[in-house]
Amino acid sequence: MTSQKCPFKVGDTVVYRPSNKGRGAVIMTDLAALKPGNKYRIVRIDEGVSVVVEGFENAVGGGLYWSEFSAE
Repeated sequence: MTSQKCPFKVGDTVVYRPSNKGRGAVIMTDLAALKPGNKYRIVRIDEGVSVVVEGFENAVGGGLYWSEFSAE
């Protein structure tokens, strides 16, 4: 995982493309309903690196690291 700042902005539509590590992270949260390959709109970016997508604003543990998503 990289420590670069998120290149996306609030309102962007991104595609969920989880890494193996990312897939493991969602198993421990209620983000497990995210579907690889589906598009989601960013509603918040926490600490400059964690992406929170529409429909998952109140997920346990906040968002996922931005690199788990790609540009549309």
